[in-house]
Amino acid sequence: MRHIENSPQGKNIALSWKRLLIQGVIIMLIGLTMSLSSLLKTDTIIMSARGFSLLPVGGMVIFILGLQECLEAFFAKDSREFHQNLQVGILDTVVGGLIIFSVSDEPQRLSLMLAAFLITRGAVRLALVQALRLPHVVSTSLCGIVSIIAGILICFEWPTNEGWFLSLCLNLEITFRGWAIMMFGLWVKKKNNKPIA
Repeated sequence: MRHIENSPQGKNIALSWKRLLIQGVIIMLIGLTMSLSSLLKTDTIIMSARGFSLLPVGGMVIFILGLQECLEAFFAKDSREFHQNLQVGILDTVVGGLIIFSVSDEPQRLSLMLAAFLITRGAVRLALVQALRLPHVVSTSLCGIVSIIAGILICFEWPTNEGWFLSLCLNLEITFRGWAIMMFGLWVKKKNNKPIA
């Protein structure tokens, strides 16, 4: 989620809520489709890697989202927005890249990195929901809590540490990220429609 910047007159918010809403819907649908596919077709072979299910595809999505955040940091208008987008972008790019380039290894070797990633992303989502007072606080907070729980389950290898479960957890994070971006877009819309005092 991005930092909001007011114009000098305080009349407009710099982000387009429609773009955020559409982007959130697309990301959520991609994540949801891959989550269901991870559950229903656990033996999918991607990039000639067995046992990973859709984990490499989830890594590619995270990698692309990270590159997008880095690009948004490049066009940021203030240093706080630049640093926030760059930090999130680098985290996503590195984790996505490590997932993509680890397909020749065992999927279980990624489990601790994925657990840390999911816990971190869930905690950041919870903090932003509370700080920004986003609409649908309960559902967006629940998304953050589910990401944290998924990270903990991966860490303790319960119910399994197989690639399909790692893929499911990562793809659920992508789904929840889409939901959070949609809620952020609605928040931006609400801020845009507020009367100026």
